[in-house]
Amino acid sequence: MNKLYMGVAALALCLGFTACSDDEDGPSYSTATVQNTELKTILAQKGYQFNADGNLLLDELANNTTTLDLSGTNISTDALAELSILPNLKEVDLSGNGYGPAFDFAKLPEQITGIDLTGNEIYDYDNLVSVVVEENGDETVTNLHEITKLYLPETAKENIEDLVRFYRQNKEAITAGTIDMKMTDVDGNLQTYTTLRDVPDANLLTYLQTNFADLFNGDQIDLSKHLGLDQKTKELLVAPADNVTNFEGIQFLVENPYWEGAKISLYSAGEESIASMPNIKVGKFITQVILQNIEVEDIDLSNATDLRSAWVQNNPALQKLDLSYSTIWGQGDKETEGNGTYGSSLMVLGCPILKEIKLPEKNELKAYRIDIECLDALETFDMSNVKMVAELSIGDLNKDFNLVYPELTIFYSEDGYAGTYFACSENTFYRESTQAFLKANYTDIDPDDTVRRLGYTSSLSYDKNKGCRWRTLLNKQK
Repeated sequence: MNKLYMGVAALALCLGFTACSDDEDGPSYSTATVQNTELKTILAQKGYQFNADGNLLLDELANNTTTLDLSGTNISTDALAELSILPNLKEVDLSGNGYGPAFDFAKLPEQITGIDLTGNEIYDYDNLVSVVVEENGDETVTNLHEITKLYLPETAKENIEDLVRFYRQNKEAITAGTIDMKMTDVDGNLQTYTTLRDVPDANLLTYLQTNFADLFNGDQIDLSKHLGLDQKTKELLVAPADNVTNFEGIQFLVENPYWEGAKISLYSAGEESIASMPNIKVGKFITQVILQNIEVEDIDLSNATDLRSAWVQNNPALQKLDLSYSTIWGQGDKETEGNGTYGSSLMVLGCPILKEIKLPEKNELKAYRIDIECLDALETFDMSNVKMVAELSIGDLNKDFNLVYPELTIFYSEDGYAGTYFACSENTFYRESTQAFLKANYTDIDPDDTVRRLGYTSSLSYDKNKGCRWRTLLNKQK
């Protein structure tokens, strides 16, 4: 009976990793085949051999492979699951493969416990840990992938949600060296991973230390720290008088999962002094974002479901502003949206390379204010779903832009005057779509309308754009 059991066990082991050959002395192949042609080609170039069906030859090279260098191959993450074809593989170098902004650890076979992700622009590390947050704020963190070695790119310094929690959960093993966790610095040199981050601008450092002291360890932000109740919900306001010219470090508050402030208002030292800022991802508690005279390439609003007000002015780097994730913007009743304090608002002024603005995809949007001026590259912004807006200002735009006006059907006024106050630049006035908008809402109105549709104003918000006396120009056309 023992011989029979040992024979069955040996057969099972053989079937797990090889296609047992008819000839006991013949070559052994993996039972699984490599379906991904990209991975198969790379492995073949490294000397691994396959039969006609794509089964891997389990020779000395394959069986002795514990580490695999796939750096600079640009191999897709979808191909990584098939690395399990190498039975003893434990570590893989994926540096310089163009990955980002996210990397999903669920793509890796469970057997791989060491990974090098340096040289990529990765900000999010999906399925590294799972986090359960209790009502009192306590967290239960669970490792989703066994890790003994984790080398990270410089962009990993931005991540709090995944890596800081992984670090906190495994700090003893990292300190003891059981887990080798490192991150490259700005010069590309690997350094031991820590949760300490610098704030280079002295004025910003002073502001943050004054208002969010709980985050600091000396003059550095410590991402592993929690905010106390009084600072947890404090709004972020950096005024021009604070004289900040570099907002590096602000992301460690804005993206901190323990900060629940509702408003972000950031102003540079002055209009002639454009401040630099890293890309930011706004959290779910944010209702208002104001960025003036700040150069930032990306404002990620994908988590900002409660956003109702955005004002971006003088940003030379922004190409896209997407408010479509908000479940609040433009979706209140007409009394709320017609109120200057609570109504939805969008102001985008002086952003020369901005190409796209997106609003929530709803059949009916109502807002207090929409103001777009001096957007020289604008290609996409559809306002046709906006049915009510109290203040509408359209300044100079890309001359080739197809300006689509709101299709106004709701005219609400708290003061009993005009439902919508309209201002525009002279260039905008002479657009065909503007003429059609004015004809429909100013000259061809129903005399029985209880609220006058359009009110006149010649004032635009942006000092580099001049409003025109559109009512005078309109009368001259008669």
